[in-house]
Amino acid sequence: MRRILAILALLAATPATLVSQSGPDVTRFQHFAVENPAGRTIVFHHVPDDSTVAAALAERTRGFVPAPVAGMEIPRDSFDVVVAPGEAAFTELTGGRVPDWGLAVAFSGTRRIVIRSPRLTGSTDADPAVVLRHELNHLYLAAAAGPGLSEIPRWFNEGFAALYAEEWRWVAPIRMAWARMTGGLTPLSELERTFPDLPAPETAYVQSLAAVRELHDRGGDAGIRALLERVRSGRTFDAAMRATYGMTLDQFYADWQETLGSEYGWLLALTDERALWIGMALLVIVFFAIRRYSVRREIARRKRAEDAALGDPDDHSLGVEEQERYWEWDEEEWKDDEDDGDDWHSGAPTRTL
Repeated sequence: MRRILAILALLAATPATLVSQSGPDVTRFQHFAVENPAGRTIVFHHVPDDSTVAAALAERTRGFVPAPVAGMEIPRDSFDVVVAPGEAAFTELTGGRVPDWGLAVAFSGTRRIVIRSPRLTGSTDADPAVVLRHELNHLYLAAAAGPGLSEIPRWFNEGFAALYAEEWRWVAPIRMAWARMTGGLTPLSELERTFPDLPAPETAYVQSLAAVRELHDRGGDAGIRALLERVRSGRTFDAAMRATYGMTLDQFYADWQETLGSEYGWLLALTDERALWIGMALLVIVFFAIRRYSVRREIARRKRAEDAALGDPDDHSLGVEEQERYWEWDEEEWKDDEDDGDDWHSGAPTRTL
């Protein structure tokens, strides 16, 4: 369960990622700036108790820019990263738009990221630096898309942020395979504007990551950069897909389904631990069925043997067992008669067959 929550915390960006927010005043926080020659200056805001945390986050994200954006001409505005010192501050800074398991959120309109202090999330498997890179990717994508940001599908936004935060390293493809085998995948076409309420929402985020990875496999960082430049120039996402990858968005969706079948099939699903337990359960069921069948056969065999020994119920002649018991009894009667000296012809017991 903790791993699932960590996946959600790392991958989930709420709809607030795509909207503006003036946000509460953070001037009461201490702050310092980190210059990034290849990207944008990042200003970290924190309380004294989080000085070490903020410095560590700044060091681990120093110079970070997602590869497709690094070569683009974008405005040099700075980003703000606010380390929320407590739950009340996190709720205030995000407007209460983030679920309880969310670790951070990006607001593209104000170019601000609010992240829970690692002091509050010590039990999670998520790496705070990876969480921050994920949210920085959202802001860099918004800056790269410019006025065309509304054209970017939600699945692409989430997948881009996850892929260039290098979260694919620990997101198991087996999850995709099992979701496909059990019908747990949502078509990408239904994830364009929002992520609906799903029984397993983390699967939609992993699916988005895999879809953007598929685009990366087709054209690399240069292909994704060209796609963003065309969206920024005013093209629709569908038109940008046609110009960049030679296919419409619907064609990509169809090809994606084929990719799922070839890369995320039964063979991959069977490498999961769950497959081992399911296989063992099936073996137990098969063994029980065979044993039950064998016991029934043995009972039937014994019943037939008894019926054969007793003979046909409609046949009133003595069966084999009755004959053996008769002769054993008759022989004993003869011996008794001889011992008593009785006259055989005068009153000995007689039998008629």
